[in-house]
Amino acid sequence: MKFKRHILMTSAAAALAMSALGTQAFAQAAPATPAAAPPPDSTTVVITGIRQSLEKAIQVKRKSDDQVDSISATDIGKLPDKNIADTLQRLPGVNTQSAASGEGGFDENDRVSIRGTSPSLTNVTIDGHNVATGDWFILDQYQTVGRSVSFDLLPSELVQQVDVYKTQDASLLEGGVAGVVNITTRTPLSLGATYTVEGSVQGNYSSTSGEWKPQLNGLFGWKNADSTFGVLVQGFAEDHSAERFGQETLGYTTITSSMGIGAAFPQTVGAQAPTLIGSTLFKQEKKRDGGYIDLEYRPNDKFDVSLSGFYSKLNASNINDNYMYWGSHELATNTPTSVTVKNGILTGAVWPAGQDGLIVDNIDRPNENSDTAFINLDGTYHATGTLTFKGQVGFTQGHGNTPESPSFESDGETAGISYGQSGNGWVVSPVAGNGYTGPQSTNGLSNDWAWNDVFKELDKETYGSIDGIWDVADGSLESVKFGVRGSDHVRQVDGWDRGCSLGPTGCWTGSMPFSAVNPTPYPSGYSSSALGIPGLLIPIGGQPGNVANIINAINDGVHGPPSSLVQPVNYYWLGSFKVHEVDTEAYAEGKFSSDWWRGNVGLRVTDTKETPNANVSAPSAAEDTGAAITTSAYGNYYVTNKTYDYVDILPSANVVFDLQKDLLLRVSAAETMSRPDYSALGGTVSLTNLTLTGSGGNTQLKPVKAAVYDVALEYYYGPSSIAAVSVFHDDLQSYVTYGNHTAQYIDQQLATCPTCTGPLETYTISSPQNTTGELSGVELQVQQPIGGGFGFQANGTYVDGHEASGAPLVGTSKYTYNLVAYYEKHGLSARLAYTYRSSFFVGLSRAAVENQAGTGTLDASLNYELTPRLTLTLDALNLTNDKLKYYGENTTQLIAVYDNGTQVNAGLRFKF
Repeated sequence: MKFKRHILMTSAAAALAMSALGTQAFAQAAPATPAAAPPPDSTTVVITGIRQSLEKAIQVKRKSDDQVDSISATDIGKLPDKNIADTLQRLPGVNTQSAASGEGGFDENDRVSIRGTSPSLTNVTIDGHNVATGDWFILDQYQTVGRSVSFDLLPSELVQQVDVYKTQDASLLEGGVAGVVNITTRTPLSLGATYTVEGSVQGNYSSTSGEWKPQLNGLFGWKNADSTFGVLVQGFAEDHSAERFGQETLGYTTITSSMGIGAAFPQTVGAQAPTLIGSTLFKQEKKRDGGYIDLEYRPNDKFDVSLSGFYSKLNASNINDNYMYWGSHELATNTPTSVTVKNGILTGAVWPAGQDGLIVDNIDRPNENSDTAFINLDGTYHATGTLTFKGQVGFTQGHGNTPESPSFESDGETAGISYGQSGNGWVVSPVAGNGYTGPQSTNGLSNDWAWNDVFKELDKETYGSIDGIWDVADGSLESVKFGVRGSDHVRQVDGWDRGCSLGPTGCWTGSMPFSAVNPTPYPSGYSSSALGIPGLLIPIGGQPGNVANIINAINDGVHGPPSSLVQPVNYYWLGSFKVHEVDTEAYAEGKFSSDWWRGNVGLRVTDTKETPNANVSAPSAAEDTGAAITTSAYGNYYVTNKTYDYVDILPSANVVFDLQKDLLLRVSAAETMSRPDYSALGGTVSLTNLTLTGSGGNTQLKPVKAAVYDVALEYYYGPSSIAAVSVFHDDLQSYVTYGNHTAQYIDQQLATCPTCTGPLETYTISSPQNTTGELSGVELQVQQPIGGGFGFQANGTYVDGHEASGAPLVGTSKYTYNLVAYYEKHGLSARLAYTYRSSFFVGLSRAAVENQAGTGTLDASLNYELTPRLTLTLDALNLTNDKLKYYGENTTQLIAVYDNGTQVNAGLRFKF
């Protein structure tokens, strides 16, 4: 590491020295060009039309010393997409993804990654500061999802500009190995008129739910006649109804010779067999409400201060039904009459009667929600004509809440059950008999388990920074930047969980039939054609109100409603943790320029103190665990209390050469780092009792470090035209991967009352661990107006990445490309955009490898200007209704397929 850092700094210094010494010689060999003006700290690209916005975006890229791509808008709602993450994926080398690895893929992308890396390696900031996050989905509240704020909480109307930095300089906030995404908000004194009123009234339509929902956004801005004081207020209220149709394979297990199937069919030994195959329906109502306010005061040219505040809350009530083939139960207790094995996967089996081969989950999560907020004070003081100071101080806080999760599970014996692969998934065929009369009936099924959860997630940070800029103007040295920053961050998750059987050995008298939850058929849109699975099993699902009523009626004081749940005996310490982190940073950076080159060289030093208070099952002197806590039904546990302190030295250099008038060569190198996810440091464990698998964390994870290199050639052959190629390499010296280990935990699903405590079982747990890796790639970009109002953009990225073992890196798609065609003339603006990314490794789900298959989506945007103040808008996402598909070690090992449908936003945008 030290050797590479030495080479990095020596190379940067040599490049600058060569540039300074060779100015005269180069001037004789190439036409002289004026020195490029230094880019402002925040370059603004104003969208008043597609062509104009693209042209100005080219200028931002051309003038910057760093490798930067930008998108912005002045009018509210005029980003190319409704979702900020969807907008960013149009840029070369930028990928987005919805939640995955456990909960499945949804219809809105909420995480961003750069150049084939995991979203955890991209740092997302707003106005240069971190923003606390909250996660609405229960698994995301305590599993590994990254540090940055979820884009689910950020409406596109908030954005003035988004900058994607693909190379690092010392003045940028560290935390992104791959890059930094900075969202810039509006300021009142940047508005053109004394009064500004903008807004949009739209309807949002989902093809799967078949419902229209309102989406309202508004902005009011005022500034005085002298432009010394101004106020800006934004508000938003956005509703969205979503239905996701899917089929899921929740885990695989290895067949052994001790199993009945292995003894009867030796060819199956060593094959992977699906443990649960389910017809799943996810329904959700998302309501995002909030606002932004900014007060700005600039009494003179020397002083500017801005106080801003933001709040966003997402209510994401949802239900999740799953009607499943119970493979793990059949494998453990039954012997099939016939089998099919392909590519090491048990792709088909016919099981005779005798065991419970079906299991049905009905989960209701009313008012599941998340929120984020910040208050931020920015100030700028021009002390002299050559010295400027900037300061920032603020506080940000986010929450994720699952106030209750009443859940009802049923099983039953059929006269046999079989499964086999078909199209995108599986055909599951239960045989009527033994009281069971088919998937559209409740007969033969009764409750075997009922539970409830309460989870509370807190994420908060206090931060402050002071920066200085000294305009030196001494020879080739233009200016020096320097600064210090500090932050204090806390991430805490607490959970309570308890379940029991609604039967004689559980917490109910008598038995509870499946009919008690008043099941109804899945929606008519849930079909074989929707998912591409001929013979798809189409079942019924319980009504959420009935499920909640049954769970809340349990009155033993331990199980049932949230009021009984939240107490020490039900504390789910496996999914609870607290991490306290204190970061201190300092940097210095010099900006250099000459007639034909410019650039920056800097050094950033960071000190990180982390104290993960993780809950573990065994004491550890090395992690300063105290006495055992004995109050939880999930067993005794200990809390770690060791502080880890590490210092990182991060040099960086970016140099731009003007080879010819319109031809630039960029050379960049840097040491970068990303701190581990808080949930990974917290050591949380999530268990799936039906398959004896789970996922966990690692309190001793080290930060991901990398030496990153980038060389780019950019040809600007017209005001709106560019052809560019960039080659990059990342040497990942402490990359985070995933591995499996076994551990013993109490299986509460086997609990019997009156003790209501289950036995110890051995689980296979997947958890993060440090390794090394590398990735290399190339980006290509072309942008060209054709004439007559037409034009196109095209970009593509190729990435080859792997761990030291040869395994793929998380989030690395080998191929990504975007094709955009546009037309703009006579008040009509239209755009078609196709985005494709090839398959990539998601991580481990239930201790099994999970990959997402390649996916391509076609989106469209149409705007017509009725008057200079009124514009009709129509936007459509996923016009081709492309499905999200997931698989394991190979494409035969099916994991999931989801149909999220097409979204349409239509309405009116206005400004006065």
